[in-house]
Amino acid sequence: MIPIEEARAYVMDRCVPQAAVETNVADALGLVTAVDVTATESLPPFANTAMDGFAVRSADLGTIPVQLEVVETIAAGHSPVQSVGPGQASRIMTGAPIPDGADAIVMVEKTSIDGETVTIEAQVERGNHIRPAGDDVSKGDLVFPIGTRLTAGHLGVLCSLGLQEIQTYPRLRVGVMSTGDELVDDGGHLEPGQIRDSNRRTLLSLLSGDAFMPVDLGLIADDEQAIEEALTQGAHDCDAVITSGGVSMG
Repeated sequence: MIPIEEARAYVMDRCVPQAAVETNVADALGLVTAVDVTATESLPPFANTAMDGFAVRSADLGTIPVQLEVVETIAAGHSPVQSVGPGQASRIMTGAPIPDGADAIVMVEKTSIDGETVTIEAQVERGNHIRPAGDDVSKGDLVFPIGTRLTAGHLGVLCSLGLQEIQTYPRLRVGVMSTGDELVDDGGHLEPGQIRDSNRRTLLSLLSGDAFMPVDLGLIADDEQAIEEALTQGAHDCDAVITSGGVSMG
């Protein structure tokens, strides 16, 4: 017997990295990036509000409360039409672009509105509740280095940046076989000396949940030729083969 660390090192030293492939982001969960991923655009792509409220000029809020003329309402997904001038404000929804002239957001809870007039009840500083363009990621930034294993969170970031394809290492095909005359897997009646094959299903499930492509190589009898043929076929069809059974000197 050799230590597990030595066994792992022995195997890994003999593994050859696969060539990178172009992978759709929708299919990339669990895969590993084959190149550094850089941002092709900024996130957010434009300055926007982090709160529902009113876009204002902070210079107009020297005395509180103050009444301002509401010149328009800006919903998320729509561009401002009006600039915000002295004594004016634009009603704005979370995520909407900041109109020209405005340099701060007053959250709606700190205001009261009457028709086309809003009363601002709190002073705010320049930049309040404004997310500038590139606040999360700027164009050209390193987003994920090579060798990053992609989780659901990573894929969300990639989609936010408009990336639909990414260079990854391919999903490896891993074959699993069980060996032993004592094993059965048909769910039927057990004869004396027989046990059910649970290892193969467990290993296949672990591989599937860990971003590999599991290949069921079946249940092989304790026959040297049958085992040799199964291993040869598995080595031909798969990138790796896991066997369960036949681990003793006997």
